[in-house]
Amino acid sequence: MTPMNLRPAQSTFAPGQDVQIEHGADAPAGLRLTVTSIARTVCTVALTGPVTILGTFPAGGYGVDLITAEGAVLGSTAFDVLVDPLSRPRYGFVAAYASGRDVAGVQRYFRDLHLNVAQFYDWAYRYTELAGPEEYSDLLGNEVSTPVLRSLIAAFREAGVRSLGYAAVYGVPAAEWDRWAELGLYRSTGEPYGFGDGFLNVVDPGNERWQAVLIPELVRAARELGFDGFHLDQYGWPKQALRADGTATDLAESLPVLVDRIAEALPGADLIFNNVNGFPLHRTARSRQAALYTEVWEPRTELADLAALVAESRAAGSLPVIVSAYLTTFASSSAAESENTARLTMATIFSSGATHLLTGEDGRILVHPYYPTNHEAEPTSLALLERWYSFLVRYGDLLLAPDLTDVTGAYFGAYNADVVVEAPEGITVSIHPEPGTIWARVMRTCHGLTLHLINLTGQPEAGWDRPKQPIPAFAGLRLRLRQVLRTPGAAFWLDPDRPGPAVSLSAVSEGVDQIGDLPELGAWAVVHIPTPVVGEN
Repeated sequence: MTPMNLRPAQSTFAPGQDVQIEHGADAPAGLRLTVTSIARTVCTVALTGPVTILGTFPAGGYGVDLITAEGAVLGSTAFDVLVDPLSRPRYGFVAAYASGRDVAGVQRYFRDLHLNVAQFYDWAYRYTELAGPEEYSDLLGNEVSTPVLRSLIAAFREAGVRSLGYAAVYGVPAAEWDRWAELGLYRSTGEPYGFGDGFLNVVDPGNERWQAVLIPELVRAARELGFDGFHLDQYGWPKQALRADGTATDLAESLPVLVDRIAEALPGADLIFNNVNGFPLHRTARSRQAALYTEVWEPRTELADLAALVAESRAAGSLPVIVSAYLTTFASSSAAESENTARLTMATIFSSGATHLLTGEDGRILVHPYYPTNHEAEPTSLALLERWYSFLVRYGDLLLAPDLTDVTGAYFGAYNADVVVEAPEGITVSIHPEPGTIWARVMRTCHGLTLHLINLTGQPEAGWDRPKQPIPAFAGLRLRLRQVLRTPGAAFWLDPDRPGPAVSLSAVSEGVDQIGDLPELGAWAVVHIPTPVVGEN
């Protein structure tokens, strides 16, 4: 039979909502949708075309597979049920608002990838006057239609997507500097801090006169346009600066205060602040916002740096973590090289317990910090993103669990002997993301252990934004686990490039261990090792 495309009716469902799966055609007899929670089958529902209602589900992540009577998988997707969509934020972007644009196509792409938060980049009329007339051009000449803004926000709300308007927290047009110079931030030389080759200058975000301009504009934009909140941007500098009167200010102190004051003025709004390169994570982690978001730049250039950044963010507070890592390779290298870059970068971020701002619009990839300069994705890239984002949703209970803890050092390897991966001669399994190795990580949640295997063999380097060589598939890996029960415990193989239900792994006892062969490893796979049930024997 021909494979079928499955699409959830919403990017995220709320408790009590009926989950609906679109499949676009009346289904042949005998097809059914199987819903799974990690490795457990929850229910099986016969198709009713062109939309099948699955019913309501408890909070969590679920896989959906279209199964024939013979057991073949014809299509897969996922959905999750969340009390708060931003507890598992999957951030996308929009950056085009001209009259006549295809709003339905954007919403459909967000549903395909389960993107449940949208950053509306550079929608504002002016930096100090946000909501504009019905039709206008922004300061860079981009056409903006206010009815299109409202239509996008309404379409996203219908799909369970939260809409956040981009807002620079301290940028003003340099052409208007005479008006703002008294509130400005200055270098030791007396020159004002600026951005974009003289396009913007920076004012003191802690200045109450500036806050009296910015905050009411945010309130007005939320009221008039319907934004659910705001993406609050800074530029990562200055960290300390001089005011016009010559006194010094520390932005690590003033920026979090500004975020809290915006939250006070917009009760119930979703706020996300950009901690550029991690500044100032140690303070904003305690601010009133929905997630800890970091845009990554040099010197954080390696996969190890991304993993360390997520660990730093998770340690700073209890908020979900979003990493904004622009893959410029898509604009400069082949689709195949760039897709391998995306695989290894997403594997690093997702296995660390975070999500990735990478894609949005109607099928675009971010390659530049100015979002209108984006990349139209190839069909192969779109298929990859859909598979991997569905994997993130399906196994969100494992990958994005609030209690996720990295226990690699305590569990992995021959000395610990709890989790050991045996590889063929010449293949190194390392707990560090070293070029030419299989990178192993072990995480613990209330559901048990998750072993991540990220395939860096064949790579001469381990940067997160460099074109990657082909990723060779590896057979011959064996898993050795410390056996807890008298018979081998369960373990399951999860692979984002092989959609379908989790694969049960077979094992045999060998002394105090259980051992078994692993399937062929592609770019990234996860072994889920459930916690033995108390009382089992």
